[in-house]
Amino acid sequence: MLPGVPGPSVAPWSLSFVGRPRWKGPAMNDRTLDLGLRTGNLLLDALDEDERVLMLADSVTRPIEVGNTLFRPGDEIGYVACPTRGTLSMLAQPNESTPVEAATVGREGAASVHSAPGSRRASQELVCQIDGEMITVGIERFAKQAQDGRLQALVYGYLEALVVQISLSAACNAVHHLNQRCARWLLQTHDRVDSDTFGLTQEYLGIMLGVQRPSVSIAQQSLQTAGCITFHRGTITITDREGLEAVACPCYEMIRAEYSRLVPLHIQR
Repeated sequence: MLPGVPGPSVAPWSLSFVGRPRWKGPAMNDRTLDLGLRTGNLLLDALDEDERVLMLADSVTRPIEVGNTLFRPGDEIGYVACPTRGTLSMLAQPNESTPVEAATVGREGAASVHSAPGSRRASQELVCQIDGEMITVGIERFAKQAQDGRLQALVYGYLEALVVQISLSAACNAVHHLNQRCARWLLQTHDRVDSDTFGLTQEYLGIMLGVQRPSVSIAQQSLQTAGCITFHRGTITITDREGLEAVACPCYEMIRAEYSRLVPLHIQR
């Protein structure tokens, strides 16, 4: 184990997403899709072409801009967000000053999909984590199409995998060393982006891990000294993927294995 600070027993801190900008609906750079092409979201692209075209009939591609809040607890959910680049984060906030990530959603899945058959009210905060793009599909269309066919099987499997991610992340935060947790989170993010380099401030990484910024700095420095990453002014580069996997706790491989088992994303042309 690399030297560093243990977690997660740290004092509460004042950072939260309260006051962060909300995504406010269609904007100048929103655009419609060419329905004949694959989207870049693995869940959507695993549908047969006819199913995918029907699903995307009134969808819109919108930017993921880091720091924006899409939903807060109690908000009515009007769409399912399917990232094609970048990531979204589901946050649990046990008090006003200590948000902690419950799950990361990237191009392998969809955010708010669990609300489609349910109450249509947000139970957690959903924020933009790493810049990119997402396809938004109306909640009614998504829920109706998920009642049968290929999408139903994919959604059921994805929801089960999401529960595994949430439960293991909670257990991981309770028992594993901060360096291990940081490596696990960076690997999960690396899996969901198209580059070895991505924007991520210490402030945001602290929120994802539920620790204070000085602890994040020590963990990052430990991983950099080990040759796994480099970081500079809000940008992280994965320089040794195998080394990072060796540092990470077993939770990373357990989560990845469950997604592979439960969400068979065989891409349809």
